[in-house]
This record gives sequence, structure tokens and C-alpha cells, in this order.
Amino acid sequence: MTPLPRVDFASARHFLLRKATEMKKSAEFIDCTSQFYQDLLDDVSSEDEMIDTVLSPFKDKSERMKLRDYLDIITANEFSDEDLRKLWWSSSADIAFYDGAELRAFLKRVRNRL
Repeated sequence: MTPLPRVDFASARHFLLRKATEMKKSAEFIDCTSQFYQDLLDDVSSEDEMIDTVLSPFKDKSERMKLRDYLDIITANEFSDEDLRKLWWSSSADIAFYDGAELRAFLKRVRNRL
């Protein structure tokens, strides 16, 4: 599978409203998913701690807002659970989500912490 190119969230919203298999990932989403490293689940004791850990590099308010906006878009009902799962699996995350509905709920919780 060809990796999707990075894109600034500031680019036109219509680029983000494509099917997930064609969708460009925001730089912030790429950075966020890279925080889901292989042993992350061994290093945290709760989902809240995991969310805190993956969001810890996002100190800049602007980056946090861009990530929050991007998560709003990809967790909206325009994307099927399958498309969202495919988007996640095309990222560099080492933590796998097999159920798109569970991934959507998790990403909404991440979004709410931003």
C-alpha cells in the first residue's frame, strides 16, 4: 500500500472529506499515531494514562487544535468504521484496532482530551 502524503490541516477541508483510503493525513495525526509504539500498553496502566502519554508531545496550542479538528473530521459519521480502521492501519501506529467502532470511540476520547 502506498503511504499517504503528509498535509497541513490548513489545506482545503474538501481534501479531508474523502474516503479514508484516499484521505491525506494531517501532520499532527501522523505525529500522534507514531506515539502508539509497540510496548506502550506495557508502559501505562490505564486508557487515561495512554491518552496522556500519546498527547504529551503536543505542547503547542495550535498543534493541539489542528489535531482536535482533524479527529473531529475523521470520527464524523461521513466515514464508515471500515474506512476509519483502514486509515489507522495505514498509519505508523504499532497498536492495532480491529473494530472501527471501537477505534472511533477511542479517537473521540482522545479528541475530548485536547
